[in-house]
Amino acid sequence: MIEKLLSLIQRKPEVLPATEPISRVINCEIVRGSNYLVKEPKVEFSMKIFASLVKGKCQDCDHPEAFPCESVGCERCTLFCTCKNCSRTRAQGLCFSMRSPEETRMMYTLQTTPVFWISNHGTDRVSPSDLELIADMIGSFLKKSKNAVILLDGVEYLIAINGFIPVFKMLRDIQEWTILNRAVFLLSVNPASLEKKEMALIERNMKDLSLQGRFPDWQTYRPE
Repeated sequence: MIEKLLSLIQRKPEVLPATEPISRVINCEIVRGSNYLVKEPKVEFSMKIFASLVKGKCQDCDHPEAFPCESVGCERCTLFCTCKNCSRTRAQGLCFSMRSPEETRMMYTLQTTPVFWISNHGTDRVSPSDLELIADMIGSFLKKSKNAVILLDGVEYLIAINGFIPVFKMLRDIQEWTILNRAVFLLSVNPASLEKKEMALIERNMKDLSLQGRFPDWQTYRPE
């Protein structure tokens, strides 16, 4: 038991919540404490939602006179800013993707958000066979962040490597943690790659956020 714990500590990357420079606000009807399923052939719409959330300005800000700070690492800034006295917290994201971190950052202009590659190669990677590590990283991040947004891509690959039941159990844990920590969990899935029964089980406790023309403007984000 002790050896297993030490092994987990040694291989687990330190993931610290960080906010992105403010960009535009183009968000769907996202509510904190909710789990969302995005059905798509490849990760696109879910990544746009994710990037929009972590780069978006606080809604219904208590300090409307605050300027939109664009500095990376503004939490270390010593200049006066009304945002620092605000009771709200901008979204902080954690992304697991089948794309490399470099490609993901370039495509969606992510600077400070932790991005991990589900792969056996390269840097900033997590092995697809190490579900325990993925779950532990997500659980730790949810506890540290006050407004977490998690994106998980490549669940089909995880199922191919580990089998459906272990992956489904991990998803259930993440869904429950999301509710308890009032976070947002985005799961990108290609329905064509899974059995109907498997897809039905995944859908059961998640809200459908597939594009399908439902959110042409992506304007509404309800943080509470």
